[in-house]
Amino acid sequence: MARKKQTFLILLGISFGTLLFVSISGLQLGMRQYIMEQLLNNTAHVLISGAENDILVEDITDIFYQDRNVLWTVPPGGKRAEVRLENYQAWVERLQNDPDVLDFSPRLNSNVLLSNGEFSQSVGITGIIPERYERVSKIKKFMREGSFNDLKGGGNRIILGSGVAQRLGTRLDRFISVNAGRGLSQPFKVVGIVHFGNRQIDDSLAFAHLTNVQTLNRSPGRVTAITVALTDIDRAPDVANRWEAQSSDKVEDWQEANKMFMEMIRFQDITRYFITGAILIVAAFGVYNVLTIMINQKRREIAILRAIGYGPQRILELILYQGLILGIGGGLAGLLMGFLLCLWIGSIDMGFEIGGSNNLLISYDPSIYVIAFISANLASLVASYLPAREASLMTPMDIIRSE
Repeated sequence: MARKKQTFLILLGISFGTLLFVSISGLQLGMRQYIMEQLLNNTAHVLISGAENDILVEDITDIFYQDRNVLWTVPPGGKRAEVRLENYQAWVERLQNDPDVLDFSPRLNSNVLLSNGEFSQSVGITGIIPERYERVSKIKKFMREGSFNDLKGGGNRIILGSGVAQRLGTRLDRFISVNAGRGLSQPFKVVGIVHFGNRQIDDSLAFAHLTNVQTLNRSPGRVTAITVALTDIDRAPDVANRWEAQSSDKVEDWQEANKMFMEMIRFQDITRYFITGAILIVAAFGVYNVLTIMINQKRREIAILRAIGYGPQRILELILYQGLILGIGGGLAGLLMGFLLCLWIGSIDMGFEIGGSNNLLISYDPSIYVIAFISANLASLVASYLPAREASLMTPMDIIRSE
């Protein structure tokens, strides 16, 4: 308290570093939660899909011409067969007996043409079993109108993305025509509108019951993928590698399927910790300077304390306590300011939609505040230790001689 101005500036530096960590982490983790939610709705924890069955020039050459050099006028291409799981029933048995599996849902992806009067829209329709799909995704959270459970009823029923419904000029309980290019169009009743807050998805997605999509494609029993939810999402890479080694089908965990986004997330983490670390280092130097100056000014008092029985350990603790007080005070102030700043940022209308809202998504995960507070105190303690150790090594005779 004898050096109020310097103490206030050090507290401000620590508070500012803590505030930045809380606010930047809140923004980044809020956006990460939204991105991961979108990704997991598409791939779940693990996605098992049929092999692409592409016809490759190398394969044809090796099979029919072996070691001879072949110059293709028109190289072979295309696919050997439609994408489908080789043995769906075998996967069902494997997943039912695997302790890592929470639940799974089969699906059939297909491109169809939706029509409503003179309006038409090409979309990707996903055939699912509703009661299973809702257990491996958070689809119910994004329902804007109707109920996802309405797909369970008999008859042709469909749920449209909000952008698709708008472009077709249709709404709940209306009928539209669906054509998969393999016969006449079939009427489907619109029983729900889903809105993910992502225009690219909302403008190109529809859901229907698995049996209805199989009928549209004239492919009874066909399944193109299985979405799997695990008991522990962090085990997804290990589980996917184990399953891939046991099958010719394609098995991808959600991190591998979205590698670009994961790299972006890792880069954000590095940036966040680097910025905060740089600010806390500057604040730590401030703590070091203040305590070093204080020790030089209090050399006589330290000599008296040593003379009346204070040992080196007590002197060390005395200085460290001051650094700890600076860390706790600055950390608590930074947590409060960071929380208030996040509340204010989260209330700003951005003028565009993110995840169904016009406000930025902010995370208030307790781990953010714990890490910020520990970092502030750790920086202060490390900065306090060097001058504290120097003070603890002083003896009364050394101080008297220097004076």
